[in-house]
Amino acid sequence: MKKFLTGAILFSGVLGFAAGASAVETPDNPSAGSKTVIDQSDTTVEVEGTLGMDNTDPTAPIPEDDIKWVNVTVPMKTIFYSVGSSTSVSSPTYTIKNNSGRPVTVTANSFATQSSGDLTAVTSLDVALNVTNGPTVNVITDGAANIATPTDLGELANSEGKLNEADAEDSESQELTFGYSGSFTAGDVTSTITETYDLGLKFAPTAW
Repeated sequence: MKKFLTGAILFSGVLGFAAGASAVETPDNPSAGSKTVIDQSDTTVEVEGTLGMDNTDPTAPIPEDDIKWVNVTVPMKTIFYSVGSSTSVSSPTYTIKNNSGRPVTVTANSFATQSSGDLTAVTSLDVALNVTNGPTVNVITDGAANIATPTDLGELANSEGKLNEADAEDSESQELTFGYSGSFTAGDVTSTITETYDLGLKFAPTAW
């Protein structure tokens, strides 16, 4: 009888040890950032909270492709004009600068008149947005304001002058410059006329 009890106690102890040993937390893959919880009713997950994160810092733990990477300086207002009896349209030069920790692609997405104005009547007016060493985008064609197809104006390097993480610092430009050019038919403008438009720009951060 004692031998039986001793065996039972020993067998029970073996079971208890085995059950205790099976309750584990195993990292599946450190790079995947997950773990598997086995035979236990709870676990803890580390939570890191950061307020006021700096999206100009390339090491900021912002998810790749997140729009929160966007930090771009653009002009509040741009102009184009002609002078006197000249039929040539020109403008100052404007700058778009990327301040983000990731490269950002700038796209000319739309161009529309805010409300019908006097320039709408100048059906011979053609105006294009011209990027320095980049694309030309027609924004007014035969007097009608429109961008027929959204056009990438360029990919701007990040705050360290990089297009790729492995690039040397300041190897690529953070800025693009642009202006307007165009023309209209002589005699179609006989006095000073003005109209206001909205140029729609779109920004897309590049994942590293």
